[in-house]
Amino acid sequence: MLVFPGKYRAPNPQVPLALLYLASALWQEGFGVRILDMRIDDYHHFKLGNPVFAGISCMSGGQIKYALEFARYMRKQNSKIPLVWGGVHPTLLPKQTVQNDMVDVVVRGEGDLTIKDLAKALTQDQPLDEIAGITFKAKDTIKNNPDGKLVNLDEIPLALPYDLLQMGQYPSFRAGQFHIQTSRGCPHRCCFCYNTNFNHNRWRAKSAKRVLDEIQYIKTKYPHITCIDPIDDNVFVDEYRIQQICQGLIERKFGVQWRANCRFDYLANYNQTFLELLAKSGCVELDFGGESGSERIQQRIGKDVTVEEMVQAVTNLHRYAPSIEPCVSWISGLPGETNEDLEQTFDLMDKLQEINPKTQHYGIFVYTPFPSPVMELLPEGFLAPQTLEEWSDINVFHFDPPWHTRAQIRKLHTISAVTRLAFYPKARIDKRNLGFKLTYKLVNRAAKYRWKHRNFSFPLELRLTDTTDRCY
Repeated sequence: MLVFPGKYRAPNPQVPLALLYLASALWQEGFGVRILDMRIDDYHHFKLGNPVFAGISCMSGGQIKYALEFARYMRKQNSKIPLVWGGVHPTLLPKQTVQNDMVDVVVRGEGDLTIKDLAKALTQDQPLDEIAGITFKAKDTIKNNPDGKLVNLDEIPLALPYDLLQMGQYPSFRAGQFHIQTSRGCPHRCCFCYNTNFNHNRWRAKSAKRVLDEIQYIKTKYPHITCIDPIDDNVFVDEYRIQQICQGLIERKFGVQWRANCRFDYLANYNQTFLELLAKSGCVELDFGGESGSERIQQRIGKDVTVEEMVQAVTNLHRYAPSIEPCVSWISGLPGETNEDLEQTFDLMDKLQEINPKTQHYGIFVYTPFPSPVMELLPEGFLAPQTLEEWSDINVFHFDPPWHTRAQIRKLHTISAVTRLAFYPKARIDKRNLGFKLTYKLVNRAAKYRWKHRNFSFPLELRLTDTTDRCY
């Protein structure tokens, strides 16, 4: 049994693609698999049965709260079933994670191969000492086995077991949007990102043909799909691969649009021919991490992108691929950030929209200290969470960075609320229900007025209708 933790009846759940990859790997070994998506299924009415193990995948923050909630329930119902945790947070802090009473084994990193070996060993009641890629309890000690091997991405079956999920319960799927994964990892050194420690700066990809065959399979199985949305951390590392994918999309006439993450420094150096090919193949949106308009902050966090490259990137899109919308996310609240740094970010956001009116901003988000190298830059007085329960209390949208003054913290949260409600991308708004659209229309006017006048006093009218938790 594989479990995706979350709040029951969450308004906008995404398909838990990672669990489908694990389920596919287990199917290849002849194991039956069930998936419990806590956002869709009430686990109190879910038939637990007697599985080989319950595998729980989670990220840092609030997701851990729901993971622990289910683990305690599972333990109470059948204490003999091993609780196996995986995903981003357990991988980054495996020893701390496995110390919790609700955790028996941690699968570190990519679990496709490890999960098969673990299932076999547990089924046959064999010791876990030889299974690569796990951290586990052994009597009174914690054992940390060597890292596991990486799967050949082209060898993953096209036919993922989508039927294990209630696909019709996912709003994006109903709207014709489908998530795929064309690569894993990222070669860059952004020190606020999980990738540095999770994938060790490695990047691996499916071949262009494999990606195209996968899209063809999806279009055949689900003809209503009109938009492909890769969940990759960095789609564009290999420019030639993207060129092949674009040419294949045109030649095979899938009739789908697509969007993906990209880096500003990549786009700044793409030529007219490549950008025109992106647009012709159906690319309608590229998502960027702008992070900050301050070169000092950019260097501090290892982003390695300059303001000039950001400007050049949106200029290139405006000139050569005007149908593609650039959508940008920003960060505030890092240690050492000043009001001058923030003003540079504000000015750059305005400048990008002036150069390319299609530029959209997701908002300026207050930095939240999840496990990553940037935590080494935090002041000595900041004590990182020491247990799963403490990590579950950190909320990505409401963290108060203690290295700033109370007044500055209030200002940062106000900036975050104003920018999310002033700039939330229109393409995302169009897919929401009528109630959301009407509410957003009202608060959007107030937020835009505040942004224009740089008025970041306490925004009562925006706080009352802050749609963050419903948008993301």
